[in-house]
Amino acid sequence: MPDLLEVEHLRVRFRTAGLVQALLKGLDDPFIDAVMDVSFSLAKGETFGLVGESGSGKTTLGRAIIGLVQAQEGSIKFEGKELVGLKDSQYQEVRRNIAMMFQDPIASLSPRKKVRSQIAEPFKIHNIKDKDPDQEARRLLKLVGLHEGFLEAYPHQLSGGQARRVGVARALSLDPKVIIADEPTAGLDVSVQGEILNLMNRLQRELGLSYLIITHNLPVVRHVSDRLAIMYLGRFVETGTTTEIFEKPAHPYTLGLLAAVPEPDPG
Repeated sequence: MPDLLEVEHLRVRFRTAGLVQALLKGLDDPFIDAVMDVSFSLAKGETFGLVGESGSGKTTLGRAIIGLVQAQEGSIKFEGKELVGLKDSQYQEVRRNIAMMFQDPIASLSPRKKVRSQIAEPFKIHNIKDKDPDQEARRLLKLVGLHEGFLEAYPHQLSGGQARRVGVARALSLDPKVIIADEPTAGLDVSVQGEILNLMNRLQRELGLSYLIITHNLPVVRHVSDRLAIMYLGRFVETGTTTEIFEKPAHPYTLGLLAAVPEPDPG
């Protein structure tokens, strides 16, 4: 089966100084590399975990895939179509098929809009007229385990777990093939983290979704990912199946991440 998403030798750079400032400081290369020579693929129904500390470049990589930041080198192909170099208007169709769940479940929702409007908003953005937004909002809420009474709630009235479920519903609104989940369990209690991960697994089975999960939390990806990439200072330092990474880590950075995972001691 061909891969849905193929990333090859991707490079993302950010300017650190303006032209005049660079001249005054004598900077020949006033840029910093956030993502360097990164390659991976994602198949239908697969979960790929991207693990690294804050500042490793993993969120930048996710944003580059959906065109929120520009890649300077390399290739991003979705269903064989090259995405690097597309104009923002040309990304419209791509964003129907690749959705992103942002890190903070409550901050990623507009504080002034009810849940109903938050979930229905993608239909307006993409000018979808063959579906009833209200009916779809009810269906999507039910799909993520919330009753329709939440349609009239504002974000500040939701718990972290409920807000995350609304974020999942919103991400699913346009029937995407890939979901990029940036820290999907961040800020949630351990029991709620398990509920969200179980929800994502169920939706993957039912809808055939592919996930790119971005996280610093190794125990999270251990239970949901088929393959892993360990990212450090913009590069992949180790890739492999989840079993390989946990049982036979090869890079010192991976060993350090694994050593930092707390081991429960009931005694």
